[in-house]
Amino acid sequence: MYRILLATDGSENSQRVVEEVLRIAEALKAEVTALHVIEQYDRSYMAYTPYKVEIRDDLNHIKQLEADRIIEEAAKPFRDKGLAIKTEIIVSKDKSPADIICDIASRGEYNLIAIGSRGLRGVKELFLGSVSNKVAHIGCTNVLIVR
Repeated sequence: MYRILLATDGSENSQRVVEEVLRIAEALKAEVTALHVIEQYDRSYMAYTPYKVEIRDDLNHIKQLEADRIIEEAAKPFRDKGLAIKTEIIVSKDKSPADIICDIASRGEYNLIAIGSRGLRGVKELFLGSVSNKVAHIGCTNVLIVR
C-alpha cells in the first residue's frame, strides 16, 4: 500500500498540501497520516525571555490546543470523503521539525512526504532555511513540496 505522510503547520500552504494529498490518496487508495510537530518551550528558552519560567506550561498547553486544531483541520476533508486518515502530533524539545518528519517517514516506511513551502527566498532562505527545504535535502524518502 502506498503511504503518504502529510506534514502540516496549519498555514495557508498547508491547506493546499491537504487538497493535493486528498487527490493523490483518492486516486491511489493511499494510506495517509497527518503529522504536526510542536516545538515546546523549555527551561533554557524561557531563561532568555522576559517571561517567567512559571508560565512555560501555560504556553505549551496553548501550543498543544493549537496543534489539536491544526491536525483536525487537516484530517477533516479526508473524513468528509469517507477516507481513513491517521493523525499524529509530536512534541519536540531538541530536534528540528524537519528531522522529526524524516524520522517518522523512515520508521513508518512512507513512500511520500507532502509538505508546504513557505516560499522563503534569497538571503532569508540562506540564513533561516525552511522545513520543506531541509526535509527535501535530508533525503529520507520522496518529497512533494506544494506551493
